[in-house]
Amino acid sequence: MRINLTGPLTGQTQVPGDKSMTHRAVIFSSLAAGRSTIEGALLGEDCMRTVDIFRQLGVTFDRTGTTLTVDSPGFAQFTEPSQVLYTGNSGTTTRLLAGLLSGLPFRTVLSGDASIGRRPMKRVIDPLKEMNAHISGSHDNTRTPLIIEPAALEGIHYVMPVASAQVKSAILLAGLHAETKVTITEKTASRNHTETMLPLYGVALETGETITLPARGIERIRPCDFKVPGDISSAAFLMVAALITPHSAVTIQGVGINKTRDGIIEVIRMMGGDIKVINQTAESEPVATIEVRYTPDLKPVTLDGALIARLIDEIPVIALLMTQADGISIIRDAEELKVKETNRIDTVVNELNKLGFNLTATADGMEIRPGRRQMKTGVDSHGDHRIGMMLAVATLITGETEIAGLDSINVSFPGFMEQFKQLGVKE
Repeated sequence: MRINLTGPLTGQTQVPGDKSMTHRAVIFSSLAAGRSTIEGALLGEDCMRTVDIFRQLGVTFDRTGTTLTVDSPGFAQFTEPSQVLYTGNSGTTTRLLAGLLSGLPFRTVLSGDASIGRRPMKRVIDPLKEMNAHISGSHDNTRTPLIIEPAALEGIHYVMPVASAQVKSAILLAGLHAETKVTITEKTASRNHTETMLPLYGVALETGETITLPARGIERIRPCDFKVPGDISSAAFLMVAALITPHSAVTIQGVGINKTRDGIIEVIRMMGGDIKVINQTAESEPVATIEVRYTPDLKPVTLDGALIARLIDEIPVIALLMTQADGISIIRDAEELKVKETNRIDTVVNELNKLGFNLTATADGMEIRPGRRQMKTGVDSHGDHRIGMMLAVATLITGETEIAGLDSINVSFPGFMEQFKQLGVKE
């Protein structure tokens, strides 16, 4: 698709519901016998993979706009699927359900698209095996498809080797079936939606330095009416677009600002960006309105350590923002980017450099030098939704650009281009 976005961006808007929380709301609502509602659900391709899998297990979903009504017979009445459970491009679906399905009384097989087939599964398989899960994968238990046989799961004390909400959540979802408690210790905190949402569905757990899940927590699951906040990862693209486009002023309402997800706000403040967080309320999680204005004199920054886990999905668009700073910016400790939908370190660097920017890949991140040069070469999302959106936002600087695979943005932000038009952006 040939893209040529021109600003400014002005006005108020809302972003789609949080992807991570929609996945979890679908899972917990499906486990609970009875009717639950999920308001503001993100109904992009990733989350719909999770919905479709629970349909195959016997759960009924009705959709009205962005509200899902979930009628479930409960986990004890799930039906054995007659085919492979296809997860598409969704790492969240694949890894979280690997944990949950390990405790069901029938055989299941999880498999996704080619991208999922390249993503590491050993980090999930190993702790699940420690819990007595009967799970195996291809390529010496490192890749999908995953074959899961019935097993009596046991509790575990697991020290997380890397900050990964998907791995942590897979262990907790398996732990719902376990006959003894599960405890998890994180060296660096990862996003905590599983921990904040489980109590709303009836499963109390202890959090702090160690997360403790009680034995057989699955028996306590109850239906819940849940409201999904706006996804801060989606809001990040509008925020950066406003910061780098002259005369822009954008207000984004109803954005989730969970403390494990709000790193993008801290980075913008570090860079001197004009951003305000107002009207904070507490619904299912903290929610706020975010106001962002064009800021011409951005400062270079170095990002590393625990902050990286709070903004890992936003790094592609943060890298674009850093190209507009007055000096060299550095991102470190971001090795996890290598095992996303693409190797996001290499992909971000290579695709932005095609547009005339000046980035250098490092072993665990990248160095970004100032760049405003316009080029007309084509670029490629490589099927990665966040790369596709980042490249579309880049055209506000570079001018007309041909972007291959832009339809990948439907994974997390259906209506992305329409939302820009509503804010006055010309295409």
